[in-house]
Amino acid sequence: MKNTNTLIVFGHPNPDSFNGAILKTIENKLDEKQYEYISKNLYQLNFNPILTIDDFGRMENSTVADDIALEHADIEWAKNIIFIYPVWWAGQPAIVKGWIDRVLNKGFAYVPQEDGTVKGLLSDKTVMIITTSGSDEQTMVQSGMEDAMKKIMLEGTLGFCGINNMFYQNFYNVLTTTEAEREKILSDVDYLINAL
Repeated sequence: MKNTNTLIVFGHPNPDSFNGAILKTIENKLDEKQYEYISKNLYQLNFNPILTIDDFGRMENSTVADDIALEHADIEWAKNIIFIYPVWWAGQPAIVKGWIDRVLNKGFAYVPQEDGTVKGLLSDKTVMIITTSGSDEQTMVQSGMEDAMKKIMLEGTLGFCGINNMFYQNFYNVLTTTEAEREKILSDVDYLINAL
């Protein structure tokens, strides 16, 4: 039987934002598909994004803090992971980056090999990243920012953890879109989730 367990990692401080509308669209589609899912709003959870010396010490002893143990359990449960966040300064909000720093840690998401290479440990996951930006597509593509964002997230982060089945979609101009354009984006999101 197909594993449809889905973890949503939401990284916008305002649940009533357009990112929040994307989250609600995804939740509605997962309900419609009768998927089990955990929806994790990092801001509402007051997730601590700061990787500390204590975290490093625990990694060396193959342990993690209690809040990270909960995140690991949710990832282990999930087959699909969906990230939703706005693009700030050509990257993730700090709380999302901190979640990556603390949660995708050595011993859980990857393990160094004796030959100096790294073995990713999350190869059984499917990941979808949905982002929004105020910039237009032409600006982001011509500046190289879009390629850089994708490379860092898909190759430098998820690929490093052994994930091969991943998809990245950015929606542009969200600060100036019309209501009709926003409805089209939400329709596109609904279609994307059908692929899971």
